[in-house]
Amino acid sequence: IVTLIVLALLNRVIKRYQGQIQTQATLDSLTELTNRRGFDLLAAQAMQEAQREPRPLTALLLDLDHFKALNDTYGHLAGDQVLIGFARDLESCLRHSDIVCRWGGEEFIVLLKDTDGDGGQVIAEKIRQHVERQPYAYNGNRLQLTVSIGLTTLLPDDTLHTLLSRADHAMYRAKQSGRNRICVELPHPAYEKA
Repeated sequence: IVTLIVLALLNRVIKRYQGQIQTQATLDSLTELTNRRGFDLLAAQAMQEAQREPRPLTALLLDLDHFKALNDTYGHLAGDQVLIGFARDLESCLRHSDIVCRWGGEEFIVLLKDTDGDGGQVIAEKIRQHVERQPYAYNGNRLQLTVSIGLTTLLPDDTLHTLLSRADHAMYRAKQSGRNRICVELPHPAYEKA
């Protein structure tokens, strides 16, 4: 009986640690947002649901403007504080059903469920304005940020790669055309035929 009790307790402890390890494998340790691995799982499910119903799904790719200069001027600890603050601000602009991920460095991805392009533009503008007005503090310094956002919507035959590729192209245009703006990538005829 003692052996069975010990085995049951060990099994419980092992399952708890397995759950913690799985959670850590899908979360970004700095911002506590979903990481790329976790995003891939959640995005695949969201895309299947949207394509099956069909329901709208909008992707936003966000990049903090001049983040390297901020790191170079104030140091990486300041950059980390800004990323943590930005992650919280980003979450505050979204619904619980939306998927938000730290893609890497200063890039973030958001999938807006049940949201078409027009609705996505409203949310993207809300995020852009919030970040522009929000001061981030580090060691007595007020750090001001802006964000460039690329937006696209899901097509019936999209893969995660094609969806994110369009969002990336739109975000790149936002950067190239002056930053602190939103650019929309409309599907090309080649996407519609592919």
